[in-house]
Amino acid sequence: MAPVTTRAVLLRGHDYGDTSRILRFFTKDHGLVSVIARGVRGRSGKGATTLATFASGDLTVYMKAQRDLHTMKDFACAATRDELAAHLLRFSAASAAAELVLSHAEADPQPGVFDTLESGLDALGVAEPGVLPGTALAVLWTITESFGFAPQLDGCVRCDEPLDDEEVGRFDFSAGGMRCAECSEDAAGPRVGPIARTQLVTLLAGQVPVGLSHTRRHLGLVSDFIAYHVVSRPLKSLRFLGSMLPSDDAEMPVG
Repeated sequence: MAPVTTRAVLLRGHDYGDTSRILRFFTKDHGLVSVIARGVRGRSGKGATTLATFASGDLTVYMKAQRDLHTMKDFACAATRDELAAHLLRFSAASAAAELVLSHAEADPQPGVFDTLESGLDALGVAEPGVLPGTALAVLWTITESFGFAPQLDGCVRCDEPLDDEEVGRFDFSAGGMRCAECSEDAAGPRVGPIARTQLVTLLAGQVPVGLSHTRRHLGLVSDFIAYHVVSRPLKSLRFLGSMLPSDDAEMPVG
């Protein structure tokens, strides 16, 4: 069988036997791919360090049809992303991004998701500490959107009326977006006003809003949205990420 080579990011791995590892890659051409890397635990030096979580490179693998586990031939690492492992908030944000992809991606090509993931991991690696919480939020939102899920923010999900520039409504998770003030009377979601709504638009564009605050509440918003529409359950890594973010002393800004 001829090997195939594809761009890949290593998202998870565990030891297997005395010398091998089971690795889960997200690839540009084949989606999620699980491989057995034989003998890698007996190596030392540079070759042993390139199979680190979040590393990117060219994966060469012997793929068998109708099989869930394939055999790795080689991984030519292009970026180790060591900086993610050196900082707890960077690592927890990258882990959340990885869990999101592992929980929803399939063994089919999703090049848009792959490019968004790689860009997000790179952004987490270089973000200054002051904007790192916002960068983590932006990465989660952009990956969610790349899967085809994005909240409706410019019009009411119930009556379809455009939201006024100064309007304070509520976020309806089950409907996937904002309710206007009039339709929010019986809604249980968090209050979201023009400031927070503008911040959400900026985060969905992959940017960090100027003056972003209440990052734990923003994380709660994207976490609940993901649970409703993407993976049908809370992601464990998001709970840990929340403990790394600055504490919130008040509601998400609504004014």
